[in-house]
Amino acid sequence: MSQQYPDTLTLKDEIVTAFRPIEQLFKIMDKSSPESSGELIRAYGEIGLELCRNFRRRLDTILNTQEQEMDDDCQ
Repeated sequence: MSQQYPDTLTLKDEIVTAFRPIEQLFKIMDKSSPESSGELIRAYGEIGLELCRNFRRRLDTILNTQEQEMDDDCQ
């Protein structure tokens, strides 16, 4: 593998680590009881978790494409 490959993994780890508190907030909101905090909070949590999943999929796509391009350039 190229020298840049670990840098891509490091970049992904740093982005995911920075994003994790937001994801945790949405998880807490999603687990909130409708009786104590209302249905609206739970709905926000569900929306947030879906946005988190989309973010992670998009990040994987971007970094995998970048990795492929670096591999192609090395050949």
